[in-house]
Amino acid sequence: MRFFAIICYAIALYYGYTAVETMRSGVAYAMRGDTATPHRRDVAESKYPKYLAARWLFAGGFIALGAVMQVFAGRFEKLENNAGR
Repeated sequence: MRFFAIICYAIALYYGYTAVETMRSGVAYAMRGDTATPHRRDVAESKYPKYLAARWLFAGGFIALGAVMQVFAGRFEKLENNAGR
């Protein structure tokens, strides 16, 4: 479970990096489908805010999932240590 938590943190780091890079450049691309179409921050009808929010939500979700897995891994280890054999 701890390995899964580390993987979740790595994925969150990736999505956090892409969100910061999107904010820095001002251009967002879709995460699936037609990725050739750029969505610019300065164009009113673009989906830039939607794609930026999705990246931040992915990053936050994977951080939360990694934290939950890390907490439960500690609890499972504690149960395993207390189990009578």
